[in-house]
Amino acid sequence: MTRWWRWALAVFVFAAVTLGATMFSVSKFDEARSVRIAAGDSDEISVDSIYDDRIDGQYDPDYDPARYRAIAASFAADPIHIDGYQAFDIDDADLAAIRDETRDLEVPIYVAFLSTSNLDDADGEADLLAARIAAELPDDRATVLVIGNSTEAVGDKGAVRRLEERPETDIDDSASAQALTYVRALEGAEVEDPADSYSRTLDRDGEPIVVNEEREDDPRALSYPAGSAVAGAIFGILVGGGLGTGGIFAWRAWTRKRQT
Repeated sequence: MTRWWRWALAVFVFAAVTLGATMFSVSKFDEARSVRIAAGDSDEISVDSIYDDRIDGQYDPDYDPARYRAIAASFAADPIHIDGYQAFDIDDADLAAIRDETRDLEVPIYVAFLSTSNLDDADGEADLLAARIAAELPDDRATVLVIGNSTEAVGDKGAVRRLEERPETDIDDSASAQALTYVRALEGAEVEDPADSYSRTLDRDGEPIVVNEEREDDPRALSYPAGSAVAGAIFGILVGGGLGTGGIFAWRAWTRKRQT
């Protein structure tokens, strides 16, 4: 075999391996995308689809406001709303002190003791819970304090109580003691107009701000990434180049052995 043919064969092996590696990578991508599309179009219930359906409430602008309206309406009779699951961590003396602190405020402060969990329609986001309650208040200006499971959040409506820093609470404090500490801090905080301040929980239109954004891509819109194509080509170059070059040296060694 002439030298020209040997190099032609090496180039052919190199090109075949490079092309084959790239095609294999593309086929695996297309296969994975087809599986995702089929799963999305299927009515079959899986653990993942149940989880996705549940957390949709956090991102859905058309969420059911009934729960938040009921909490907001309860403040007409009492500035404190207590979820039954939180009642065990409540002290009556603290509640009485909270009612005293919040009585006759120019900008009302309402307190909601809620069980925050990633199983609720806000996915356990206390800030979002506070914002949604605040959005349903009949008041023009008010503050909502949410005390959840090891979390506190403040919602604004028509006014922003600027807390320079969160008040210090003891880990052994009851939920009601923590609420009282926060109420006193909020009462002493400067009240600002939302137009002149940044609301933690409401946008300029008074709608609750969703802190986390859903970034799920539609699998139909997915395309084969250039990085994978380059990676496949590099793999083909390394393997194909090695096979082609190694083949030439092996052929030379074999022919020399035959001639001896």
